[in-house]
Amino acid sequence: AVILLALGLMTVPGFRAILAAAAEDLAPPATTNLVRIGIAPGTWGGVNRNDASAAIAAWAKIIMLQRGMTLDVETKLFESDEDMSQALRSGRVDAVSMLSHQFLHLEPRLQPDTVFLASKNVLLVHRASGIENVGGLRGGKLLVENSARTSLAPQWLETLLARQSLAPAAQFFKSMSRIDNPSKVVLQVFFHQAEACVVTTNVFALSGELNPQVHKELKVLAVSPAVVPSLFYFRPGHASRAREQLEPAIRSLHEHPAGLQVLTVFQCEQMVRHPISCFDGTRELLAEYERARKISSDPAKR
Repeated sequence: AVILLALGLMTVPGFRAILAAAAEDLAPPATTNLVRIGIAPGTWGGVNRNDASAAIAAWAKIIMLQRGMTLDVETKLFESDEDMSQALRSGRVDAVSMLSHQFLHLEPRLQPDTVFLASKNVLLVHRASGIENVGGLRGGKLLVENSARTSLAPQWLETLLARQSLAPAAQFFKSMSRIDNPSKVVLQVFFHQAEACVVTTNVFALSGELNPQVHKELKVLAVSPAVVPSLFYFRPGHASRAREQLEPAIRSLHEHPAGLQVLTVFQCEQMVRHPISCFDGTRELLAEYERARKISSDPAKR
């Protein structure tokens, strides 16, 4: 998840200054290590491939400088899920960032015991719209934050509609659009340019901090279950000095000024490692989505 967050660093104003300041304030590195990180298809969004690779290296440099060390990073942006799986099988990557559906399709031996997670999603509407439930969004314009952290938003929306025996999203909404800029997603609902939007809980919280009127004028219509839209983990069986140094650095980002700046930029308070059982809710959501999809595609079952 941290890697996914880092992909946007190159587009954030002042990021280079943050990195420079971190380098100046910290002790010179004592050792050099290598970690090979794979990035699955669909996780870098609209970010330029070269910028994505550079952002990952910059992120690693920030957190390792806090420990007086350097970390050499080799990145591989995969074009297909199968290429990613092959790299894991052959040990050509040490860690990988991917979407949950990609992870759940991996063979068990490629799945780890613990992972680093992303956040929940919320469905927002304007208080003045008079919309009190999902059914009130019929024929409306829906916007979705386009990021790895909202990769399960479409499936979640379909389950919300199916529970109320409503039409599939493509028929129910007038239009559905994914937008890269999360603040723009929220503001279009705020200014009555769209009926509803789906963003992460962290994006909504930050929007309210920047503009308190957002929390006064918008309300949460629904909150997704505790699912895992994206994750970052080390390949099972991989052991190295680089991993020993990187894992605690990830968990302690919130304890250092440079790390806090990185977390704040991406609306994340802290990175926490969780056991693989955290995927139970995700499995249940996707199973419910598949049931709803089959029913909607078979008129005899409606």
